[in-house]
Amino acid sequence: MKRQIAVIASAIAIATGLILDLYFRPEKKTDTAIAPMAYADAKSCIPCHASEAADYATTGMARAFYRPDEKTTVDAPAKDRQFFHSVSNTFFSMTEHDGKYFQRRWQQGFDGKPDNVEEIQIDYIMGSGNHVRTYLHREQDGTLIELPLAWYAELGGHWGMNPGYDNPHPMTRRTIAYECMFCHNGYPEIPVTAHRDLAASPVYIYPLPEGIDCQRCHGPGAAHVRAAQSAGASLQKIRSLILNPTNLGKARQMEVCEQCHLETTSRPLPDRIRHYDQQPFGYPATEPLANFNSYFGRNPEKAHTDNFEIVNAPYRLRQSQCYLKSGGALTCETCHNPHDLHKGPQSISYYTSICMKCHQANLPTQVTLHRHPASNDCVTCHMPQRRTEDVVHAVMTDHLIQQRPPSARELLAERHEIPETPANAYHGEVKRYLLDSENPTPGDALYNALVQVIDSSNLDQGIPQLEDAIQTQRPDQSSFSIELGDAKRHTGDFAGAINAYQQALIIDPLSSRAQRRLGSTLGLAGQGSEGSIVLQKALEIEPENALLWYEKALIESETGKRDQAISDLRRALQIKPDFADAQNNLGINLVRAGDTRAAETAFRAALTANPYDAGTRANLGRLLAGRSDWKQAAFQLQKAVQLDAADANAHLAYSVVLAQMNRRPEAEKEAEAALKAAPRSQQARDLLDQISAQKRR
Repeated sequence: MKRQIAVIASAIAIATGLILDLYFRPEKKTDTAIAPMAYADAKSCIPCHASEAADYATTGMARAFYRPDEKTTVDAPAKDRQFFHSVSNTFFSMTEHDGKYFQRRWQQGFDGKPDNVEEIQIDYIMGSGNHVRTYLHREQDGTLIELPLAWYAELGGHWGMNPGYDNPHPMTRRTIAYECMFCHNGYPEIPVTAHRDLAASPVYIYPLPEGIDCQRCHGPGAAHVRAAQSAGASLQKIRSLILNPTNLGKARQMEVCEQCHLETTSRPLPDRIRHYDQQPFGYPATEPLANFNSYFGRNPEKAHTDNFEIVNAPYRLRQSQCYLKSGGALTCETCHNPHDLHKGPQSISYYTSICMKCHQANLPTQVTLHRHPASNDCVTCHMPQRRTEDVVHAVMTDHLIQQRPPSARELLAERHEIPETPANAYHGEVKRYLLDSENPTPGDALYNALVQVIDSSNLDQGIPQLEDAIQTQRPDQSSFSIELGDAKRHTGDFAGAINAYQQALIIDPLSSRAQRRLGSTLGLAGQGSEGSIVLQKALEIEPENALLWYEKALIESETGKRDQAISDLRRALQIKPDFADAQNNLGINLVRAGDTRAAETAFRAALTANPYDAGTRANLGRLLAGRSDWKQAAFQLQKAVQLDAADANAHLAYSVVLAQMNRRPEAEKEAEAALKAAPRSQQARDLLDQISAQKRR
């Protein structure tokens, strides 16, 4: 706590917006949106809690989501102002014009000039900058996408790819899911369908809050504020209308922190499932966390469970002997005051004093038996800084309190990102991870089965397990049946998937998610007419859903309705102009219609949005070859086979183009690659024979 004069100074500074500028919408309800229940504008906390607000404003939580400025973009500390990602042969930079900030991406094109140039506006930044800043763009449909390049605080500041992007063909747009926003910001306003239908596109209604506010830990504050502003309200009454986490039991105190900081793993399992009867931003700290989320982890018999990742401090702490032997007395708040986080050199004595509350009596014995150094720094040795496994450019404090941790060199050694692939993904039973205040219940069976199939971790056991749980418990939410349908579709059981989606629509006839899945699966099963009808009904409910238009166009394209497919793809692109897959498929249909100029425009637009798609590169290369533009065709087809070495057709096309350019040794090599990718391909055999015959002549 500050002295009275500091409190007054803080209040003045806050009132003028110099210290705290947290935004949180006043409580309201509309027909088109879900507003957070009974939450107050966070600024209304300041008059009574100026000192706490001023201290909290300096924490990473308060600065977890905000708008960009010069210091956080073009002038961010970094050795180089331009970043070259050698793995994908892509350049990045931050730019500014017209008072706005952008992330620019380009590659070296056929003629050596910049190609596939894309400059996307930065609308928000996620991450305080204590470790990372991630740059976000708000799409015109209200979704947020994560841009590829991030800023990392390590080594004084440097540029690097976001997790999941450091590979030869990185994604260019990762949608910010509601689960991401839940832990990185105040509760935003979202469409009503997001609750009922787990919408595929997480839409955020503008404006968004900027930073996690007081109510994340203290619960909804509207009633508390109204009482404080009412004449005659007693102090007891005012305090009774807001949560003070220190009044909770120790297990529940942990849950207030764990709602954001407990992550058993960032790898697909999943590590948690929000209960399907809960709104995405419906968790108040006043309720047990187990009512909102179910948590899961790897089976220790199938994979290691001692992973160290960027958001698993409580997960690591829970494995510590200090925690296990404390009998629940050790919590996050034993060491951390969320209003005033201790950092820097002065924090050493602060944290050591906390350790000594338990270990002071044993220290003389430890010094004698283990030659323990006479140090006033427990944390550096027993909770060392180390590089995280999932965000390889971030160094964090390991909350697994160890008697003899590995050497600092080993902990801080450079890591390289290992992309998640079907080959290295976790396959095995996903186990329930219970919170301290949580006990197993019969109702857990649905989620215990569901988690096996969501990320395809355990399909063989999970599918029949989920079918049985749905049959037994008859849930009111359609999402269980949708996930069952997705799992069956993944295994090629289209009939079973169709039945599951139909069951989902019996529960919720307006579910656009179930309709889209049903329509597209009917198309895959050869029932294109029925699939188109289903998707058209879904579009009558959600005419601005670009994915519905896209799925409908795919069926029309396969069933020969080319003109309608072109029309529907263009409608999807009106809604989502940077929809790369829609641009690529538009190009394919335009080629079939004989409009190669428009097709080339579509293919190049697709590559501007996603230059790492091998199929689009191959399509453009074939189109250019059809015009005898051999050099440009060779450039695009070479990129295609580099991105996807298993595409036999791309190797074949590249071989033909190389032969036309009299580059026969290379043509032969590509024909051999085509045959290796498709050993039964007669085209590859014939081409190889022709090239061999030419060599003999």
